Amino acid sequence: MSISQARRGDPPPTLDRDGRAPLDSLSLAAVGRPTVARPFTIGGAVAIIRLEGLSVFGHHGARPYEKEAGQRLEVDLELVPVSDQAETSDKLADAVDYDALYRTVREVVEGKSFHLLETLAASVAESILQQFAVRRVFVRIAKQNLGWTTGGRAVIEVTRERRA
Repeated sequence: MSISQARRGDPPPTLDRDGRAPLDSLSLAAVGRPTVARPFTIGGAVAIIRLEGLSVFGHHGARPYEKEAGQRLEVDLELVPVSDQAETSDKLADAVDYDALYRTVREVVEGKSFHLLETLAASVAESILQQFAVRRVFVRIAKQNLGWTTGGRAVIEVTRERRA
């Protein structure tokens, strides 16, 4: 429960079997999700594609042990397609292929090695812009296992837009 929920007297969220609250029971800010105003409205397209919680393994980090051992990263994507054609045609050929998006994320995260998550997130975003018909892509990458005694996670967010 967030502090603001407690102050308002909201009931605590129901937790899933892993002890996490479902996203619809918490505000986006309370679980660390982006708080960008939604929906995007770019050139009339209002469909937003989100892939959340993609779990991938990569060898990234500024310290040698991070690159040697590797670590699991969580990737969230948010995309705005260049066209709203899929909304009316109901044809997969007119839509952004979610499976291909996931493969692209895996190829970048698992196939390359970066010192910084910022560079990794930017590389994922650029690869998506090059390979898919999207106007804007938002990439969020989180990693735990930082070795901090208090726990925690590092989260990097980048947004890229197609240049006209």
